[in-house]
Amino acid sequence: MPEIRVVGFAPRPDQLEVLRHPARFKAMNCGRRWGKTITESNWLSEGAINDGGENWWLSPIYAQAKAVFRDKISAAKRGGADAIFSDVSISELRIAYKSGGVEHYKSADNPDTLRGAGLRRVVLDEAARMKRDVWEEVVRPAVSDTHGSVLFGSTPKGKNWFYELWTRGQDPLQAEFRSWQFPTSDNPLIRPEDIQHARESLPADVFAQEYLAEFLDNSAGVFRNIAACLGAKPQEPIAGGSYVAGLDLARLTDFTVLTILNAAGQQVFLDRFNLLDWAVQKARIIATIRKYGALLLVDSSGVGDPIFEDLRRAGLAVTGYKFTNESKGQLIEALMLAFEKSEIKILDDPTQRNELDIYEYTMNRSGTVSYNAPEGYHDDCVIALALAWWALRHTASPRLRSL
Repeated sequence: MPEIRVVGFAPRPDQLEVLRHPARFKAMNCGRRWGKTITESNWLSEGAINDGGENWWLSPIYAQAKAVFRDKISAAKRGGADAIFSDVSISELRIAYKSGGVEHYKSADNPDTLRGAGLRRVVLDEAARMKRDVWEEVVRPAVSDTHGSVLFGSTPKGKNWFYELWTRGQDPLQAEFRSWQFPTSDNPLIRPEDIQHARESLPADVFAQEYLAEFLDNSAGVFRNIAACLGAKPQEPIAGGSYVAGLDLARLTDFTVLTILNAAGQQVFLDRFNLLDWAVQKARIIATIRKYGALLLVDSSGVGDPIFEDLRRAGLAVTGYKFTNESKGQLIEALMLAFEKSEIKILDDPTQRNELDIYEYTMNRSGTVSYNAPEGYHDDCVIALALAWWALRHTASPRLRSL
């Protein structure tokens, strides 16, 4: 079979090994920026051009599939490779080749919409972030009648189903499977000092997972040791006690959450509500802050700025916290450390605990980290708690000196 090269792609020996290996199911466990996406793209094009038929690219969410599709079209146009296209549909994320093959770029976030059959090649990009059903109930049956092939590429996310599949590729008795582990450092274009900077600036588990491509017993989540930090009880204010509060304000479908900690770092109050007029919310917040005599730190970014001013005019000891990716990172990492060192005690509230359990980070292309709830979930309890903890630990800092 002739080898097809994606425009601008001169594969390294490790990438060529994946492309040329005859295994039907191949799994690449890769560190960030190793080069898996362009390897996957090359492999999919080879199949579409040489073998024809229907070929799929699956990403965890639609935005990722769309970005890969557009990058491929742009690269083809720059290098003149679009001459081998017979049709391109931007709306359907579809490329048809003159040879008869077709590539479709799709989202795997809803497996029930991915019913198909007769697939020749399928790429599961960031497979560890997909549901098991995508592989077992959608892709595996869809390649049965064609004896089609699948390429799994991902950075690990704990020892989930992708890990199970990857281990099959390490078994020489399972000839249809082959797997590799590629740390970021295998890419010669990544400077060693960049990797060293990541090692020094990221939590150890995050670096091991994202750069060394190590399968950890648990996913490198944001908050660890949560169970050990449970046990706080709701408390009425104590005369002479000192309290701080964090307030995350509702945006659209989100919730307003107010959290209060005492001087020992114990969560003594948690209130969560939505669908209330601001006048009602404000009265509720003011009454609680006055009751505890708490110092209040509130998200004052964007829509929160005029609300912050309302609370200040009401006479509360309130300071605003402006959110940027950097300042949010500092806020969340301070709370991460509090959990790791068991310096904080929290109420065993199921909503709050669930938000802490599922909170996640994203590695940006620049190598920086963004912290957020998974798409479709809330993080209001997390942000309110993080603001309260920051207020407790930084009341003498310039950021909060006005308290």
